[in-house]
Amino acid sequence: MTKRIVILSDTHMGRADALVRSPEDLAPLWRGVDSLVINGDVAEVHDPRYRVKAAGQVLELHDLCERDGVDLTLLSGNHDPYISDTRHLLLADGAVFVTHGDALHPSIAPWCPSAVKVRQSYDNAMATLQPEERDTLAARLSVTQHAAQQHWIEFEEAIQRSTLQQLVRRPWMAFEVLWYWHSIPQLAKRFAEDHAPHARFFIFGHTHHQGVWQRGDLTIINTGSFGFPGKPRAVVIENGRLRVYKICRRGEVFDYADAPLAEYELDAAQQSANGEAA
Repeated sequence: MTKRIVILSDTHMGRADALVRSPEDLAPLWRGVDSLVINGDVAEVHDPRYRVKAAGQVLELHDLCERDGVDLTLLSGNHDPYISDTRHLLLADGAVFVTHGDALHPSIAPWCPSAVKVRQSYDNAMATLQPEERDTLAARLSVTQHAAQQHWIEFEEAIQRSTLQQLVRRPWMAFEVLWYWHSIPQLAKRFAEDHAPHARFFIFGHTHHQGVWQRGDLTIINTGSFGFPGKPRAVVIENGRLRVYKICRRGEVFDYADAPLAEYELDAAQQSANGEAA
């Protein structure tokens, strides 16, 4: 029997203003699914204000998936750097490369006030490795994981304001975000070429900027976010096909839009529907 795999990201559960108020809100997205992958930032376990609620919702998510016979895989992101030791996946015989996306830039979130200090933590950790290790995928992911955790330990004052509040206080931050969004397809292309050169699809989140981009033979997919300012997307892999869906709110829960935004044959990587290219 062909497995049905669903990939989401950036649910950011636990926040007082979270769009996902309970894991039950996501249940329609895993209905009839064999495997659910949440690709980083599943919950706000980094923030002491939300940690208890966030951790409780992660446990509830595990229980609900177990109840429904769904295999749950959590990849760690920069808001939950040690929620899982899994930092990337290769699916569909290596055709699909999945990672959160925080490792694409040494500052993790270069628009943030603490970006310089995060970059310093990253560089210091990278300097402890042997030269031949530094360009490996394992090194980049583990050093990013370390830098994210150091950020939350040392610079907790940076998380006491929401992204919207930071934009009000630092209006130029909006231009930094827009520039990073403009740059991200090329950064993603380079990252995939370096660390998953045989993959034809690269799926990530992190930036809260949903989209599908074609760069040569590589299809780059960002699954957006269930929080400001992004819009959530889902990637569904089944029967040798990869589909990208918009996620809509239907009453109290989230569900798929009626038709995919983009659809591909995994063996031929041929697009058969219009993507939301940028």
